[in-house]
Amino acid sequence: MNEGALHVHHASIDELQTAASTILAPLAVTAPDADAFRADIDAAVVGRAAVARIRGSGHRVARTSRAITSTDPELLKLTLHRSPGPAAADQGGRQSWAHGGDFVVFDMTRPYRLAVGDGCDVMAVGIARGELGPHADTVARQAARRLPADTGAQAVLSAFLLGLGRHLDELTGPAQAHVGDALVSLLLAAFTEDEPGRMDTATELVDRIRVYAIANITDPSLCVESVAAAHAISPRQLHRLFRRTGVPFATWLRGERLERVRRDLLDPAHDSRTTAAVAARWGIHDPRHLARALKSHYGQTARELRLTRSD
Repeated sequence: MNEGALHVHHASIDELQTAASTILAPLAVTAPDADAFRADIDAAVVGRAAVARIRGSGHRVARTSRAITSTDPELLKLTLHRSPGPAAADQGGRQSWAHGGDFVVFDMTRPYRLAVGDGCDVMAVGIARGELGPHADTVARQAARRLPADTGAQAVLSAFLLGLGRHLDELTGPAQAHVGDALVSLLLAAFTEDEPGRMDTATELVDRIRVYAIANITDPSLCVESVAAAHAISPRQLHRLFRRTGVPFATWLRGERLERVRRDLLDPAHDSRTTAAVAARWGIHDPRHLARALKSHYGQTARELRLTRSD
């Protein structure tokens, strides 16, 4: 969708279908009484995600096989339900009833159905699978499963989304990127959190390690050895886990740090900071390494990045 916020009040069912399809991907939206249907839609792009809040009459949303094409973005959709009545979710042979305060995930590369009753109040987040990297499959495996949002990381994500829905118009410039990063991190924390009594699979352990590393990314001592110790595995095991992903842990961590350095160099709020100070903020303390890495990753030096932003 476009960068600007979208607000449609007293929308018809056709207007809701158009908005939902524009925000995410082609969807079929129907209502038991199309003539009487009305809804308020508020939506905006927030960093790497599209966020929308829909309030109004009951309706049904379907992502059909005929609507899915090879040119559609590969999205995961997260819904937070605040409606008084239950919502019926169905994807891949799994059905669930989501009540007020529950999350449901949908994989938009596959057909799904969602039905919500009158008094609908739903927050929806669409994010490209690629933005979640190896986490995407972990999240997608939970499609159509009801996840209560009353404890732990799920409760934090729920509160964050509700606050975000009230302030979509107020996020501009660099603030959007920062809030978007926080949203992605909270989503990962909520959907890769341990389930009591369940053993980690290799994929889930990699997900947990990545979430841990992002949470501690400002620590310059963060490394293979410290991360392995925090997860009660050996450095050799950690190397083996990340070898399966195709990207060594150190390479992945360096890329995450460089992206944050680049973002700060492009942010006018950090103009008073030297490049070394910006880099140190994200755990990089070798200026020569930083210069080479920025040129290799982005084709520009730190000075060129700042000049480009000013153009």
